[in-house]
Amino acid sequence: MRKENKRHRTVCFCHSENERNRMKYCLLCHKELDYKQNFFQYFQESEALCGGCKEQLKFLNVKTKLEDMPLHILYEYNDFLESMLFQYKEGRDIALANVFFQPFLTKLSSKFRHHVIVLMPSSKEKMLERGFLPVREMLKNCPLAIWEPFYKVNNTKQSMQSFENRQFISQVIKRKENETLPGRKLLLVDDVCTSGSTLLSAYHLLKEHKLKVEALVLCAHPLFVESCDEKGLLRKGSFSIL
Repeated sequence: MRKENKRHRTVCFCHSENERNRMKYCLLCHKELDYKQNFFQYFQESEALCGGCKEQLKFLNVKTKLEDMPLHILYEYNDFLESMLFQYKEGRDIALANVFFQPFLTKLSSKFRHHVIVLMPSSKEKMLERGFLPVREMLKNCPLAIWEPFYKVNNTKQSMQSFENRQFISQVIKRKENETLPGRKLLLVDDVCTSGSTLLSAYHLLKEHKLKVEALVLCAHPLFVESCDEKGLLRKGSFSIL
């Protein structure tokens, strides 16, 4: 019995030690987490990226509107973020899930504590190919309730469509039958906003919801951000840097 207990303690110690060592390194480039970290970044929660990787991200922290729905945008979509998302989703590097929304979870959970998160749909083909749902995995540590009322009728990728074709996304996204609307405010969440068509289609499918509906995206295409700015719809400071 003593030998078994000792062995158990040794295994637990090794596991926790390995976990601590793993968290010292950037999940993307594998350099030490304090590489190029500035003073404020040391105090950000649950860091998974080093300062060198973070400085390649364009943090926006802006709020705009899609029709009358508030939309919060964390980052501008750039080549570095595109490669991160590709490695995560198409490369099935699920360990990267924590590099996206994780630094904002405390703020997000507090700001939207009266909301239910509503995820945008992925096609069945993509879900089977990847083996996981990307945005759901990104939010796995979020304490807010998650609702998934939509489905895609085919594997249509927004970024590969022309502007004209994106206007017909409502024909691709459908709401599941017999889905009861939660009696709480809703927060639509997606990873990339290219034109806003997907979020608007989802919003319209929830039009009978009487409580407030908002949206949050990890990143938005520069042209979308520029168009919002030209319309005077951008407002800084939706989130603070933790």
